Amino acid sequence: MARPTGTKVAEQLLLRPEGASMQEIIAATGGPQYNVLTRLAGRGWKVRRIKEGRTTRYFAEQPSAPRVTATVTSKGQVTLPRAVRERLGVPDGGAITFALDEGTAVVVTPAELSVQRLKGILGKPRRSLTLDQMDEVIRRAASKKAG
Repeated sequence: MARPTGTKVAEQLLLRPEGASMQEIIAATGGPQYNVLTRLAGRGWKVRRIKEGRTTRYFAEQPSAPRVTATVTSKGQVTLPRAVRERLGVPDGGAITFALDEGTAVVVTPAELSVQRLKGILGKPRRSLTLDQMDEVIRRAASKKAG
């Protein structure tokens, strides 16, 4: 199993309820990780600093998920906000599915997942052949079977 990087260790320390001083981060990672604080703040995390005598204790809080609000009409209808439609990839006239949990949470997903949403999931193959090269491989394989 791979060891976590110094960056990951520093993030884990900063996420603890008690936060972490730079001395604790140095002891755990082998060096100061001030760049981690800058990167977290740049990604929208809330970074707090509390002075404790001659040291400073740092705390990081993950950004909350963006929330959108919609109004329910008297007929029980809701217009999905654009951000939700775009995130789900639901086209105009598209269908959505509601999954109810035991509490008050509802998970909304597109009723039909488009094959287009899978585009790029596997990445590019390492090596590709031209059509002529593919034909040659097929010819060789066919001649081996025949012979």
